[in-house]
Order: sequence, then structure tokens, then C-alpha cells
Amino acid sequence: MFYNVLLSVFFIIFDTVKNICTKTLTFNFKRKRFLLSEKNKHCKSIGYARAIDSEFNYLNEQIKFLKNEGCNLIFSEVISLDEEIKPELKKAIDYLSKGDELIITKLDRAFSNRNECIKTITKLLNNDVRLRTLSGFLSPKNSSEISSSIFNILYELDNLDNDCLVERKKELVLQRRLNSNNLGGRPKISPLRESLVIRLRKEGCSYRSIRTQTGIALSTIRRIILDGEES
Repeated sequence: MFYNVLLSVFFIIFDTVKNICTKTLTFNFKRKRFLLSEKNKHCKSIGYARAIDSEFNYLNEQIKFLKNEGCNLIFSEVISLDEEIKPELKKAIDYLSKGDELIITKLDRAFSNRNECIKTITKLLNNDVRLRTLSGFLSPKNSSEISSSIFNILYELDNLDNDCLVERKKELVLQRRLNSNNLGGRPKISPLRESLVIRLRKEGCSYRSIRTQTGIALSTIRRIILDGEES
């Protein structure tokens, strides 16, 4: 009898200890960060290819490289680099969402100048989209303050180049005016030579004869005579 009671107590104690240990050691594991495979699961790689009319083979070559790179979707078009609006490139950019990447073979496939390139990269960065080329260029994926500042500086430098060019042209025109240099347009004829042209015409000389005697172009002779008749 005593043995049975002792055995019952033992099993009660054993079950109690077991339950305590089970509750203590059992918990739900929750990962703080996504695995790389999970993180990239919904990200897309979008390709863009462009060529001119005589480069169909080159266009197909780009598409082949982009497929081998694992692009989910490829936009392509035959269009000049200098076209301001490239419809398929716009479609590709509009199709991108946060975490995606745009892949091209080289920067000149999509951009005609540095200004255009930097503006587009900045736009992609602000949407957490990255630009990658098969030639080795890779923009940051996240629009951190550092990377955004870098691209803003590059963009401003490009504007600075343009502004300096405009400023130099203005200074050159001003300097030429101060030096009384010809800035283009109609050639300047002295009043004395204009009077000679009008006198020769009144004396009955033909335009060609006046040109021979004065060395002035026929168009200028006609203008001088017409201006003289109007006045």
C-alpha cells in the first residue's frame, strides 16, 4: 500500500517537472530578418535594349545577354539615341517597383548625356530601384543620404558645366561688341562705299559692273540700292 502511494507521488512529481520543462523550453522562433532568398523573392530584374535601324543584330545580341542575366522582362526598341522620348525605356522604368533593378548592357543604350543619366539614376534611387549595366556600372540599391548626396552633387556639376558654357558665350559676345568685331549676319559696309554703290547705279552701271569696281557682293549691292531707294 505504501509502495503504491509512493509510486503515485513519484509520477505526479515527474509529470509536474515535465510540464514545467516543456513550457520553459518551448517557444515560437521568429526570424528578425528575411533570408536573402526570401528578400529577393519578389524583386524583379527588368532589361532594356536599344539599337538604331541598321543594328538589328546588335539589338538581338543585347536581348540575349539580358536573358542570360536572368531578366524577368525585357523592353526593346529601334530608335535614335538623340530621341528625347524613348517609349520602351519609359515603360521599363514605369514597370519597376521598390527593390527591383533595371539592367542594360551599357549606359549609352539608355542615355544620351551625363545629365540625363544622373537624373534617371536619382529618380530610381528615390524609388529604391537600382541601375546595373553588364559593362560593370552598379548604382546603390537604397537611397541613403550619402548616395543621394553624391548623385545630387554630380547633377549640380553637370548644371555647372552648362551654366559656365552659357556664361562664356555671353562674355565672348560682349567682348566682340566692345572690340567692334563682326558678330555675324550682314557684312558691315562703310558709308563711303555705300555712297559709291549708289552713285555708280545712278550712272547706269549694272550690278555686276558695280561688283567688279567695288568688290562688294551682289546681295549687299542690291540691299544698299534698295535701302537708298526707300530713303
